[in-house]
Amino acid sequence: MAKQNQKSASNEIQSMFDPKNYQDFFKTWAKMNERFTSIMVDAGHRAIKITSETANEALSNFRDAAQVQDEPAHYAQAYSTLMQQQIELAGRAMQSFGEESQKTGSAVAELTSEEGNAIAEKATENAERLAEKASSAAKKAA
Repeated sequence: MAKQNQKSASNEIQSMFDPKNYQDFFKTWAKMNERFTSIMVDAGHRAIKITSETANEALSNFRDAAQVQDEPAHYAQAYSTLMQQQIELAGRAMQSFGEESQKTGSAVAELTSEEGNAIAEKATENAERLAEKASSAAKKAA
C-alpha cells in the first residue's frame, strides 16, 4: 500500500509541471519582445529620418555658402550665415533627438510595466496551481 501511495505521489509530482503553463509564459514573453522590438525599430526609423533631414539641410547650407560672391566681404557674411545656420540646425536636431528619446523611453516604460504585471500574474497563477498540486500530492502520499 505504501508503494502505491509513493507511486501515486510520484505521478502527482510529475503532473505538477504542466508544459502548457510554460508555453503560456513563453508566449507572453515573446509578445513583450515583439512589442519591444517594434518600439525600437520605430525609434530607429525616426532617428534615421532626423539624421537624413539634418544632413540634407547642412549640405544645402554648405552649397549656399560656397556660391561665388561679388565682393570679398560677402564671403565673410556667407561664412557667418553658414555658422549661424549650422548652430541652429544642430540645436533643432538635438531637440528632435531628445523628443524622440523621451517618447521611446515612455513607451518602453509603459510596456515594461504592463508586461511585467502580466508576467507576474502568470507566475503567481502557476505558483498557486503548483502549490495546490503539491499539497494534493502530499496528502495522497500520507
